[in-house]
Amino acid sequence: MIKILAAVRRKPGMTHVEFLNYVEHTHGKIAQAKPLGVKRYVQNHVIDAAFGVDADSAYAQSFHKDSITELFFEDVPGLIRTFSDPYTQQTVGPDAKNFADLSEQLAQLMDEVETASTATAPLPWKVMILLKKNPAMALDRFFDAWDAAHESITREQPDFQNALRRYVRSRYLPEGDKVTAYFGPNINVYEGASSLWFENEADFSTFRQYQRALFQKLAEDGVALTSASFFAYVKEVVIFDHCS
Repeated sequence: MIKILAAVRRKPGMTHVEFLNYVEHTHGKIAQAKPLGVKRYVQNHVIDAAFGVDADSAYAQSFHKDSITELFFEDVPGLIRTFSDPYTQQTVGPDAKNFADLSEQLAQLMDEVETASTATAPLPWKVMILLKKNPAMALDRFFDAWDAAHESITREQPDFQNALRRYVRSRYLPEGDKVTAYFGPNINVYEGASSLWFENEADFSTFRQYQRALFQKLAEDGVALTSASFFAYVKEVVIFDHCS
């Protein structure tokens, strides 16, 4: 399974609550009416987030995010057919002007692997990390270094390891760039994304220890641009799921 991961902020003059209500109940219904090749559509509504790192004197990010979308497909041909379809081009896409700031967005094609799961039921507490790699580092080296950092920090932090119920990491697929251009002319790419689930909100304190250690190690090793990377606490809203 592959996915398009895209993050947007609300258009000017719209509150965060108004934005979330629109994307879930209006835009979501437009997508439900004709899913095409989309097998699963998840909106991750941002509850809280942090951009950059503690040592930054100013934000490296030029915009916040209000929601992070995950669109899942069986394969690249199905994805291309979906984004080429007249319904996507004439109905779904144009609706974005009703809720999104189209001047600058984040989107990339990714594959994902679930590397840890002890969950037996849906979990309410989710965090997403998006990493921007150092341009000087090859993509494969970035992926290997990121996985190694996650594994070593998890071993070093037993409280985090015990609290973590599910971990999914997603890797950027450059061949999707011709499709993500659909989202606009100024697309930011984040090469790594991870989703982490917990049973209790109190477990977020252990996540913060993990996140700070991860960002510090990736920065010290020259792996990622942590001032441009970020994480968000999100509410996962499943618009539809045709995978089961």
